[in-house]
Amino acid sequence: MSVNSNLRNAIRAIEALKRTHDASTALKPLGTPMTDEELRDRAELVEKVIQTRSKLKALRDRSEALRESLERFRRRRAESA
Repeated sequence: MSVNSNLRNAIRAIEALKRTHDASTALKPLGTPMTDEELRDRAELVEKVIQTRSKLKALRDRSEALRESLERFRRRRAESA
């Protein structure tokens, strides 16, 4: 994966979280009665948030791994110089 595609994926994930935040304000509180459709909508929203957060975590983990790899490379290069 290139840096540009990682950046695009991160931006998409953040935008998706913003959209779900906006959509969550329209949801009824959990204690109130809901129709089957409202329950499905809530479940779909929760699923999207979980998936998006998972993708963001994977991007953060990948970014951290790349940063550590770059640091190791720089140390080895400095040691061999």
